[in-house]
Amino acid sequence: MKRAILAAALLLGMVWACAFDVSLRQYLQKSFWQPFSKTGNDFIPKTSTEIQAPFAGMTDDDTPTPLGKLRRAYQGTEDTPVEKLLAAARKGPNLSPNEKEEIELLDAKFAMRDGTAKAKEKFRHFLRTARTPEYSSEARGWLARMHFLDGEQSAAGKIYLDELRRSDSILSREVLLNSLHLTYGYDGGSKLQEQLEDYFDTPEHAQFALQLLTNPRSDSSPASPEMYTRIQTLLAKHKALLRSEKVATLGMRAALWTGNPAGALKLAAPAARNAADPDFLWMLATAQFLTKSYAAAETPLLRLWNSRQATQNQHAAAAYGLCGVYMKLGNRVEQLRFALLLNGVRPDYGVDFARVEDQSIYFASSGFDRNMLLDAEASIDDIQTLLTKYPNIADKRLVQYSLAIRLGRDDRYTEAIEVFDSIPAPLRAGRMRKVAALQADSSTEGKYALAVFLTENDERIYFNDRLWDGYQTYAIVGEAEAGFTKAERDRQLALERKLRDEQEERWHAWQLFRQVVQEAGPTPLGKQAAQRAIVNLRRISQRFGREADIRAGDIEMSRWLRRNR
Repeated sequence: MKRAILAAALLLGMVWACAFDVSLRQYLQKSFWQPFSKTGNDFIPKTSTEIQAPFAGMTDDDTPTPLGKLRRAYQGTEDTPVEKLLAAARKGPNLSPNEKEEIELLDAKFAMRDGTAKAKEKFRHFLRTARTPEYSSEARGWLARMHFLDGEQSAAGKIYLDELRRSDSILSREVLLNSLHLTYGYDGGSKLQEQLEDYFDTPEHAQFALQLLTNPRSDSSPASPEMYTRIQTLLAKHKALLRSEKVATLGMRAALWTGNPAGALKLAAPAARNAADPDFLWMLATAQFLTKSYAAAETPLLRLWNSRQATQNQHAAAAYGLCGVYMKLGNRVEQLRFALLLNGVRPDYGVDFARVEDQSIYFASSGFDRNMLLDAEASIDDIQTLLTKYPNIADKRLVQYSLAIRLGRDDRYTEAIEVFDSIPAPLRAGRMRKVAALQADSSTEGKYALAVFLTENDERIYFNDRLWDGYQTYAIVGEAEAGFTKAERDRQLALERKLRDEQEERWHAWQLFRQVVQEAGPTPLGKQAAQRAIVNLRRISQRFGREADIRAGDIEMSRWLRRNR
C-alpha cells in the first residue's frame, strides 16, 4: 500500500513538473527567427585540454619539514602562525623550483583567505615569475575569483575565457563554465554593455563579448538603435582585430538583436554567396524571412541543413525554418518532408549554463506541425508525391498509415485497403473492408448497418490514432494563430473544420441514422435508428465542435420519437 501511494505521488509530481508541450508553428513567431544563443560551451576550442595536479598546499604531507607544516596549515591541521611557517619554508634546504613556487603561491592564497588588500598584487607578482603550469593556472583562477568578488566583470571574465582555451589549465571545464555563468549570466547584463570596449584587446574576447551581449530573448523587445550604432562603431574601429567574415557575422547579429533585418542583409551581401559558417547562414535566412523574402531564405537554410559544421541544434533549426519557408511558398510536399526530418533531429540542450527557456530556437516536442500536415494541411496528392519522390522518407510507415486513413475519409476504400495491407495494419484494413462492403449496400437497412458499425468503431476508422493521443484539441487552433495572414487563417479554419467533420465516425453515423429515419418512417427500424441517433449524438467527442448542430439534431430526433410513439 505504501509503495502504491509513493508511486502515485511520484507520478503526480512528474505530471506537474512536465506539462505537455502544445507549441505549434513556431516559425511564424518573430521570437523564433533570432540569432543562435551563445553560452560558454560555444567558446571551448576543439583542442582544449586540462592537466591533472593538486592545488598548492593540498598534497598529503605528514613530514616534519617546514613545507610539510605549511601545507598542513593551509589544510587547517597546523596551529603555528602562518608568517612564521612561510619564513621557515622559504629557508628550507634542498627546495626544488616547484616547491619554491608552491610556497609563494601559498603566501598569496593565505593573503586572499585573510582578506588582505595586497592579495591581488601577490597573485600578479607570482604570475610574472612563475614557471610551473599548474601553479600559474591556479593563480589565474584565484585572481579571477577576486576580480569577480570585487565586481570587476571584464577582468574576471577574460581570465576565465582565456583559461578555457588553454591546454595547460588545471581548472576543469565545468568549473570554468560555471564561473563564466556566475560572472555573466545569460547576456552579461548592464556591466557588459558598459565595459564592452574593454574586450577589444583580442579577437576571442571581442567575439565572446559581442555574441554574449546579443543573446536573444523571446520575452523582451529589441535593443536600442543606439546600442547597434555603438557596436558598429566598435567593429569599424577594430576591424583589423577581426577577420572580415567575423566582422560581418557579428554585425549581422547586432542588427538582428536590435530588430533591423534589413541592416543584417546589407552586411551579409558581400559574403552571402560562398558563406559556410552555420551562424552566418542562419542569420542570413533569418533576415530574409523577416523581410518576407521567403524564396531567398530557402538557399541558406538548405546549406545549413546539409552543413557538416552544423550542430544537432542547428540542423533542427534549419529543418524547422524550412517548414516555415515552404509553408509561406505553398510547397506542402517539402514542408512535410522537413517536418518529418525534424522529428529525427530533436535538439540536444546538453549540460550548459544557459537555461532552456533562454535558448533562442525553440522546438515543440508535441510533433503537432508534422501531425497537422499529415492529417489535414497536406493533400492526399501531396502525401503520395512525397512517398514517390522520397521512397525512404523518415517515418515512412506513419506517412503510409496516415495516407490510408485520408483515402478512407475520401471514400477511396480500395486504395486505402491496399496501403494498410502493405504496411501492414491488418485491423485497420479489416475495418476498412467492412465499411466498404456495408457502403456498397445502398438500401435503408444497409445504411442502418453501416451507421451501427461506425458507432461501434469510434476513433478506429477515420480518426488517426497514431498522430493524436488525446491532444488534438490543442493543435486545432487556427483561429488563435497570430502569425497567420488573413488568407492563411481562412484556409486553415476551412482545413480544420473539414478534418473534424471527416474524422468523426459518430458524425457520419448520425447522418446515416437520420437518412434511415427519413426513409423508414415510423417503423420499428425508423424508431430504432432515431433512438440510436440520439445516443450517438450525445457521445460525439468534445473536440468535434458543432455544438449547435448536435443540439439541433438531438431535439429533432427527440421530437420525432414523441410524435411517433
